[in-house]
Amino acid sequence: MLLRHRQVFSSAVFVLDGLLLAASWLTAYWLRFVALRLPTPLGVPPLEFHLWFGAVLTPVSLLVLRSFQLYRSARTTRLSQELIALIQGVLIVTAFAGLASFAARGELSRGMLAMFAALAAGSLCASRIVIRGALRELRRRGHNLRHVLVVGTGELSEMVLAKFRQHRDYGLVVEGVIASDPALVGTVFDGAPVIGSVPDLSRLVEETRAELVYVALPRSEHRAEREALEQLADSTAAVRLVPDLAWAFTLNAGVEDFDGLPVVLVTETPGQGWNAVIKRVFDFVLSAIGLIVLSPLLLLVALWVRLDSPGPVLYAQERMGMNGRRFPMLKFRTMRLDAESQGPGWTTADDPRRTRSGVLLRRASLDELPQLWNVLLGHMSLVGPRPERPLYVEQFRARIPRYMLRHHVKAGITGWAQVNGMRGDTPLDQRIKYDLYYIRHWSLGFDVRIILMTFSRVFRDASAH
Repeated sequence: MLLRHRQVFSSAVFVLDGLLLAASWLTAYWLRFVALRLPTPLGVPPLEFHLWFGAVLTPVSLLVLRSFQLYRSARTTRLSQELIALIQGVLIVTAFAGLASFAARGELSRGMLAMFAALAAGSLCASRIVIRGALRELRRRGHNLRHVLVVGTGELSEMVLAKFRQHRDYGLVVEGVIASDPALVGTVFDGAPVIGSVPDLSRLVEETRAELVYVALPRSEHRAEREALEQLADSTAAVRLVPDLAWAFTLNAGVEDFDGLPVVLVTETPGQGWNAVIKRVFDFVLSAIGLIVLSPLLLLVALWVRLDSPGPVLYAQERMGMNGRRFPMLKFRTMRLDAESQGPGWTTADDPRRTRSGVLLRRASLDELPQLWNVLLGHMSLVGPRPERPLYVEQFRARIPRYMLRHHVKAGITGWAQVNGMRGDTPLDQRIKYDLYYIRHWSLGFDVRIILMTFSRVFRDASAH
């Protein structure tokens, strides 16, 4: 019964999207050529052509949206992900329409296409928001619920049960917990009754009429997991397997399809696809503007360094960046030429190797400004983990767990660790925690926040020497 209702609901949403797309197309025509009275040098195009084009565009649009899996059960999918998929689908359809217009020698107005994209994306997103809100209200009132069994009595199943409590609007009702240990039957686990053990799973699915079974067993109980999946092989319930990744540090974890084989992504570089493009454009534009605006200051600092002590103005030091690639990181020279005659070492407070100009330049972080050129070339990013010398990297990776994960993104001039006081000779394990937090939670807004925090804290950072 519930499956039939879901199919009817998905079909209704499919039809509603088709109506909204067709209405957006006709409304765009009316706005462009009638309501707004915009100039039409070639005259108002015939409505019949646009009706025919819309009749083709609407089903094509639905097929594109369907390819984003927008008509499957989205009970546990984030609304933001669904809205992004809708917008991406509309943009793809608009691009196809533009190509078709080009092939037809510009029969379609570019202004009309832009209006269609805005109207279609807006109406589709608005409909999803309203539908989600209505469904959440129904579930709060006890309707549109799905009955669930959870297999497992460990930390993994605790996390699953916590998600159910956190998102009650998903309408997932836990009928009970299935234990791998029969001795736990009859007890209560994390607020849910333990109603049976794994050998009873198939029978319990029938008795509770569960539509969903979440198998959340640790890797140490792989035999129980296999038995549970065998028990569910001929069950009518939908099965969700929650992988135990507690033994591994996950970075941008997910699942990908490898020619039909599901592969769990344990460690994956976050800055891929559009994220990489957005971050690169952001870095390129701001570094170019920075170099132009700060050029007088850069010239004055260069002159000061040159007059203060013998030696070159710039100091290029080999550092390790994204994917372990080495690059020459530029800085204004703040040390004497013989600073590393006794070997490399960390800069300390009142370091005698510093030049007179170097004391102030380091304190104000002005020695880092030439790295804008590294950002412009793509060696670095404005925001990211600070790069280290290859010599230190080899030492740190041998004694600090997960150290090399910070090299999954570009090194930065500033970073989340630095704006939180982790500069200079500070504990490396603490810096790693901040770096990994940044990688996990990266967004363009987070980068902007860190840049603003850098400006507000750079002149009062006591750890800068």
